[in-house]
Amino acid sequence: MVQIFIAHGSQDAWLVNPIAQNLKSINVDPYLAELDAPNPVSLYDKLTRAIRSSTAMFLILTHTVMKSPETRDVINWEVATAKAYSKPVYVFRERDVEVPILISQILVYFTFDPFSKRSLKKAMNRIVDVASKLKESEDLVLAAALIVLAFLGGVILAAMLARK
Repeated sequence: MVQIFIAHGSQDAWLVNPIAQNLKSINVDPYLAELDAPNPVSLYDKLTRAIRSSTAMFLILTHTVMKSPETRDVINWEVATAKAYSKPVYVFRERDVEVPILISQILVYFTFDPFSKRSLKKAMNRIVDVASKLKESEDLVLAAALIVLAFLGGVILAAMLARK
């Protein structure tokens, strides 16, 4: 199953929870990092593992994220970690939000207006569309790998039968 790491601020649950539900509806697993404590695994290890096992990252960049220095720092680190593991990062940015320098270098943006139902719907459609394409791409890679494995299995079986 395709997993999408959703970098977000905890105060944006009103926006992130419907995104997660829409991703689940197309069989994409949304990973919503929460700062749960106590946790037997360090936050660093937990987030690194989740980012490495994800197909991509969706960054939900809002005014509330940028107002919290702690959240802003964590999101900058998450983006840097995703880029270090060559994970594509898609930024869904609230209109008029100041974008940190590292994040401004990412070319895949979608800007939305949180006060416009139409804009929010367009953003949601874009999120689902991107996730669907990522899922389709990963499904094709998996299918190709299975075909190669089946072919190699047939070759090995034929070779074993030829020796008898």
